[in-house]
Amino acid sequence: MRIRELLVSGVAATALLALASTGASAESKNDRAKKAIAAAQAKVDAAAKVGAAGDTPRMLAEAEASLRDASLALSKGRENQAVAEANHASELADTALNVSQRKKQEDLAAKEGQAQMNAAAAAQAQVATAQAQQDAAVANTRADAATQAAQSAAADAAAARNAAAEAAAAPPPPAPTTTVVEQTETRAPATAAPKRVVRKTTVRHRVTRPTVVKKTTTITTQQ
Repeated sequence: MRIRELLVSGVAATALLALASTGASAESKNDRAKKAIAAAQAKVDAAAKVGAAGDTPRMLAEAEASLRDASLALSKGRENQAVAEANHASELADTALNVSQRKKQEDLAAKEGQAQMNAAAAAQAQVATAQAQQDAAVANTRADAATQAAQSAAADAAAARNAAAEAAAAPPPPAPTTTVVEQTETRAPATAAPKRVVRKTTVRHRVTRPTVVKKTTTITTQQ
């Protein structure tokens, strides 16, 4: 009798332990499903906050659908299915988050590259503007010099025209007066000595006439 009682007690204890173990296992699966769903929901929310990029909207929509299926499975006591759906939602959220972050980095790099290009273009524009201003200053200087030269030439031409007009209006100068002075100079030739002849002959004296030389002097008087 004592042995039978012990055997009954042992069977009863084993049954209680089995029941307790089954209840603990059920609670553990439920908790794991809830935790999986909560973790997946957090990832979906994080991916949604990063922003839509590329194919992320579709992936986030699928993740949210998996979360709803996980919650529905958990409510029906299908903990394993709930965990699987939650894990799938978590994977989709991770992928969407990675895509969003990569797209964000690419956009940031593109913006930085564009900013550098804009800065380089602005620097080139400043150099071109400075060069254009310098060229304009040189051109203005040349234009001013050309204007001054033209004005000087015009003044010289006007002075020449005025001088020509004054010369044309002035009376002609008087004709020069020519005075002719004639001078007459008489030169007496030398008288030759008479020849003395032993014979008595008639001595003839040759009479020489004075030579008249005329000189003409022309004097031009300019009035």
